[in-house]
Amino acid sequence: MKTDLVHTIKNEIFTNTLIVSENLEVPHTNLLRTVRDVISKIKKHPSHQRIVFLESQFTNKQGRTYTMYEMNEDAYMLLAMQLSNYEKAFAVQMAIIKAFRLMAIALVNQQNISWIEARKNGKIERVAETDIIKEFVDYATKQGSTSSKMYYINITKMTNKALEFIIQDKTGVPVRDLSTMENLGFIMALDKRAGNAIAYGMSENMHYKDIYHYAKAEVNKLADVLVFRPKLK
Repeated sequence: MKTDLVHTIKNEIFTNTLIVSENLEVPHTNLLRTVRDVISKIKKHPSHQRIVFLESQFTNKQGRTYTMYEMNEDAYMLLAMQLSNYEKAFAVQMAIIKAFRLMAIALVNQQNISWIEARKNGKIERVAETDIIKEFVDYATKQGSTSSKMYYINITKMTNKALEFIIQDKTGVPVRDLSTMENLGFIMALDKRAGNAIAYGMSENMHYKDIYHYAKAEVNKLADVLVFRPKLK
Protein backbone atom coordinates (compact mmCIF):
# COMPACT_ATOMS: atom_id res chain seq x y z
CA MET A 1 0.00 0.00 0.00
CA LYS A 2 1.39 3.37 -1.00
CA THR A 3 2.17 5.51 2.08
CA ASP A 4 1.46 8.99 0.68
CA LEU A 5 -2.28 8.46 0.26
CA VAL A 6 -3.34 12.06 0.93
CA HIS A 7 -1.80 15.50 0.67
CA THR A 8 -2.79 19.13 1.11
CA ILE A 9 -3.64 21.79 -1.46
CA LYS A 10 -4.09 25.26 0.07
CA ASN A 11 -4.57 23.65 3.47
CA GLU A 12 -7.32 21.33 2.21
CA ILE A 13 -6.85 17.56 2.16
CA PHE A 14 -6.93 15.68 -1.15
CA THR A 15 -6.14 12.36 -2.71
CA ASN A 16 -6.04 11.83 -6.47
CA THR A 17 -6.87 9.34 -9.18
CA LEU A 18 -3.23 8.32 -9.64
CA ILE A 19 -2.99 7.28 -6.00
CA VAL A 20 -6.28 5.39 -6.13
CA SER A 21 -5.50 3.59 -9.40
CA GLU A 22 -2.02 2.61 -8.21
CA ASN A 23 -3.34 1.11 -4.99
CA LEU A 24 -6.31 -0.57 -6.65
CA GLU A 25 -3.93 -1.85 -9.32
CA VAL A 26 -6.29 -0.86 -12.12
CA PRO A 27 -5.59 1.21 -15.27
CA HIS A 28 -5.86 4.93 -14.64
CA THR A 29 -7.96 5.37 -17.79
CA ASN A 30 -10.59 2.99 -16.37
CA LEU A 31 -10.76 4.97 -13.15
CA LEU A 32 -11.12 8.25 -15.08
CA ARG A 33 -14.24 6.92 -16.79
CA THR A 34 -15.81 6.23 -13.39
CA VAL A 35 -14.79 9.66 -12.08
CA ARG A 36 -16.32 11.44 -15.08
CA ASP A 37 -19.53 9.47 -14.66
CA VAL A 38 -19.73 10.57 -11.01
CA ILE A 39 -19.01 14.19 -11.95
CA SER A 40 -21.77 14.20 -14.57
CA LYS A 41 -24.26 13.00 -11.95
CA ILE A 42 -23.33 15.34 -9.13
CA LYS A 43 -23.84 18.43 -11.30
CA LYS A 44 -27.59 17.76 -11.14
CA HIS A 45 -27.76 18.35 -7.37
CA PRO A 46 -26.84 21.59 -5.56
CA SER A 47 -26.11 19.58 -2.40
CA HIS A 48 -22.99 18.26 -4.14
CA GLN A 49 -21.25 21.64 -4.07
CA ARG A 50 -19.06 20.47 -1.18
CA ILE A 51 -17.78 17.59 -3.35
CA VAL A 52 -14.62 18.76 -5.10
CA PHE A 53 -13.04 17.15 -8.16
CA LEU A 54 -10.18 19.24 -9.53
CA GLU A 55 -9.04 18.40 -13.04
CA SER A 56 -5.26 18.45 -13.27
CA GLN A 57 -2.41 16.96 -15.32
CA PHE A 58 0.55 14.72 -14.72
CA THR A 59 3.57 13.84 -16.82
CA ASN A 60 4.57 10.19 -17.17
CA LYS A 61 8.10 8.78 -17.44
CA GLN A 62 8.00 9.18 -21.20
CA GLY A 63 7.30 12.91 -20.87
CA ARG A 64 3.67 12.68 -22.00
CA THR A 65 1.00 14.73 -20.24
CA TYR A 66 -2.34 13.20 -19.21
CA THR A 67 -5.43 14.18 -17.24
CA MET A 68 -5.91 13.27 -13.59
CA TYR A 69 -8.26 14.44 -10.84
CA GLU A 70 -7.61 15.69 -7.33
CA MET A 71 -10.43 14.74 -4.92
CA ASN A 72 -11.38 16.04 -1.49
CA GLU A 73 -12.74 13.58 1.06
CA ASP A 74 -16.37 14.01 0.00
CA ALA A 75 -15.42 13.38 -3.62
CA TYR A 76 -13.31 10.35 -2.78
CA MET A 77 -16.01 8.79 -0.58
CA LEU A 78 -18.57 9.22 -3.35
CA LEU A 79 -16.18 7.65 -5.85
CA ALA A 80 -15.42 4.79 -3.44
CA MET A 81 -19.08 3.74 -3.58
CA GLN A 82 -18.52 2.91 -7.25
CA LEU A 83 -15.34 0.89 -6.72
CA SER A 84 -16.58 -2.02 -4.62
CA ASN A 85 -16.15 -4.52 -7.46
CA TYR A 86 -12.36 -4.21 -7.44
CA GLU A 87 -10.49 -6.89 -5.52
CA LYS A 88 -8.52 -4.47 -3.34
CA ALA A 89 -11.30 -1.90 -2.92
CA PHE A 90 -11.99 -2.57 0.77
CA ALA A 91 -8.35 -2.34 1.86
CA VAL A 92 -7.70 0.77 -0.24
CA GLN A 93 -10.85 2.48 1.02
CA MET A 94 -9.91 1.73 4.63
CA ALA A 95 -6.39 3.08 4.20
CA ILE A 96 -7.37 6.28 2.40
CA ILE A 97 -10.22 7.15 4.77
CA LYS A 98 -7.92 6.67 7.76
CA ALA A 99 -5.29 8.79 6.00
CA PHE A 100 -7.83 11.59 5.62
CA ARG A 101 -8.66 11.34 9.32
CA LEU A 102 -5.00 11.38 10.42
CA MET A 103 -4.18 14.31 8.16
CA ALA A 104 -7.17 16.25 9.49
CA ILE A 105 -6.01 15.66 13.06
CA ALA A 106 -2.48 16.72 12.13
CA LEU A 107 -3.75 19.95 10.55
CA VAL A 108 -5.85 20.75 13.59
CA ASN A 109 -2.86 20.24 15.88
CA GLN A 110 -0.57 22.20 13.58
CA GLN A 111 -2.92 25.18 13.48
CA ASN A 112 -3.60 25.05 17.24
CA ILE A 113 -7.36 25.04 16.72
CA SER A 114 -9.19 24.63 20.03
CA TRP A 115 -11.42 21.65 20.85
CA ILE A 116 -14.38 24.03 20.70
CA GLU A 117 -13.50 24.98 17.13
CA ALA A 118 -13.09 21.32 16.21
CA ARG A 119 -16.56 20.59 17.60
CA LYS A 120 -17.88 23.60 15.68
CA ASN A 121 -16.44 22.16 12.47
CA GLY A 122 -18.25 18.91 13.20
CA LYS A 123 -21.51 20.80 13.59
CA ILE A 124 -20.92 22.55 10.28
CA GLU A 125 -20.58 19.13 8.63
CA ARG A 126 -23.81 18.07 10.33
CA VAL A 127 -25.58 21.12 8.87
CA ALA A 128 -24.40 20.06 5.40
CA GLU A 129 -25.86 16.59 5.93
CA THR A 130 -29.11 18.10 7.23
CA ASP A 131 -29.44 20.11 4.02
CA ILE A 132 -29.19 16.89 2.02
CA ILE A 133 -31.76 15.20 4.29
CA LYS A 134 -34.13 18.13 3.72
CA GLU A 135 -33.74 17.64 -0.02
CA PHE A 136 -34.37 13.92 0.50
CA VAL A 137 -37.51 14.59 2.57
CA ASP A 138 -38.91 16.67 -0.30
CA TYR A 139 -37.88 13.93 -2.74
CA ALA A 140 -39.66 11.23 -0.68
CA THR A 141 -42.77 13.37 -0.29
CA LYS A 142 -43.00 13.81 -4.06
CA GLN A 143 -42.79 10.01 -4.41
CA GLY A 144 -45.77 9.60 -2.10
CA SER A 145 -44.27 9.22 1.39
CA THR A 146 -46.66 10.36 4.13
CA SER A 147 -44.05 10.26 6.91
CA SER A 148 -40.97 11.56 5.13
CA LYS A 149 -40.08 14.00 7.94
CA MET A 150 -39.26 10.98 10.12
CA TYR A 151 -36.08 10.59 8.05
CA TYR A 152 -34.47 13.42 10.02
CA ILE A 153 -34.67 11.19 13.11
CA ASN A 154 -34.12 7.86 11.37
CA ILE A 155 -30.93 8.92 9.57
CA THR A 156 -29.52 10.40 12.78
CA LYS A 157 -30.26 7.12 14.56
CA MET A 158 -28.57 5.26 11.71
CA THR A 159 -25.31 7.20 11.98
CA ASN A 160 -25.38 7.20 15.79
CA LYS A 161 -25.73 3.41 15.84
CA ALA A 162 -22.73 3.08 13.52
CA LEU A 163 -20.78 5.50 15.72
CA GLU A 164 -21.60 3.45 18.83
CA PHE A 165 -20.41 0.36 16.96
CA ILE A 166 -17.04 2.04 16.27
CA ILE A 167 -16.48 3.69 19.65
CA GLN A 168 -18.14 1.15 21.98
CA ASP A 169 -18.15 3.70 24.80
CA LYS A 170 -19.31 2.46 28.21
CA THR A 171 -19.76 5.83 29.97
CA GLY A 172 -23.34 6.44 28.88
CA VAL A 173 -22.41 9.82 27.38
CA PRO A 174 -24.14 10.49 24.03
CA VAL A 175 -21.69 9.41 21.34
CA ARG A 176 -21.74 12.79 19.58
CA ASP A 177 -20.60 14.45 22.81
CA LEU A 178 -17.42 12.37 23.13
CA SER A 179 -14.94 15.07 22.19
CA THR A 180 -11.75 13.33 21.15
CA MET A 181 -10.28 14.28 17.79
CA GLU A 182 -10.56 10.65 16.69
CA ASN A 183 -14.26 10.50 17.56
CA LEU A 184 -14.93 13.82 15.83
CA GLY A 185 -13.26 12.35 12.76
CA PHE A 186 -15.53 9.30 12.92
CA ILE A 187 -18.63 11.51 13.27
CA MET A 188 -17.69 13.62 10.26
CA ALA A 189 -16.84 10.55 8.16
CA LEU A 190 -20.18 8.83 8.92
CA ASP A 191 -22.19 12.01 8.29
CA LYS A 192 -20.37 12.50 5.00
CA ARG A 193 -21.08 8.91 3.93
CA ALA A 194 -24.79 9.17 4.79
CA GLY A 195 -25.18 12.45 2.94
CA ASN A 196 -23.25 11.30 -0.11
CA ALA A 197 -25.19 8.03 -0.33
CA ILE A 198 -28.53 9.85 -0.16
CA ALA A 199 -27.46 12.39 -2.75
CA TYR A 200 -26.21 9.63 -5.05
CA GLY A 201 -29.47 7.70 -4.69
CA MET A 202 -31.46 10.78 -5.67
CA SER A 203 -29.18 11.38 -8.66
CA GLU A 204 -29.99 7.81 -9.77
CA ASN A 205 -33.75 8.43 -9.30
CA MET A 206 -33.99 5.51 -6.88
CA HIS A 207 -37.15 4.96 -4.82
CA TYR A 208 -36.90 6.82 -1.51
CA LYS A 209 -37.12 3.61 0.54
CA ASP A 210 -34.31 2.06 -1.47
CA ILE A 211 -32.22 5.20 -0.96
CA TYR A 212 -32.64 4.94 2.81
CA HIS A 213 -31.57 1.29 2.84
CA TYR A 214 -28.69 2.07 0.49
CA ALA A 215 -27.50 4.88 2.78
CA LYS A 216 -27.76 2.60 5.81
CA ALA A 217 -25.72 -0.09 4.06
CA GLU A 218 -23.06 2.45 3.05
CA VAL A 219 -22.82 3.86 6.60
CA ASN A 220 -22.47 0.36 8.03
CA LYS A 221 -19.83 -0.56 5.45
CA LEU A 222 -17.85 2.52 6.46
CA ALA A 223 -18.16 1.54 10.13
CA ASP A 224 -16.70 -1.85 9.20
CA VAL A 225 -13.87 -0.06 7.40
CA LEU A 226 -13.06 2.11 10.42
CA VAL A 227 -12.95 -0.73 12.94
CA PHE A 228 -12.53 -4.50 12.62
CA ARG A 229 -15.51 -5.89 14.49
CA PRO A 230 -18.47 -8.14 13.54
CA LYS A 231 -20.73 -6.50 10.98
CA LEU A 232 -23.81 -4.53 12.01
CA LYS A 233 -27.16 -6.29 11.78
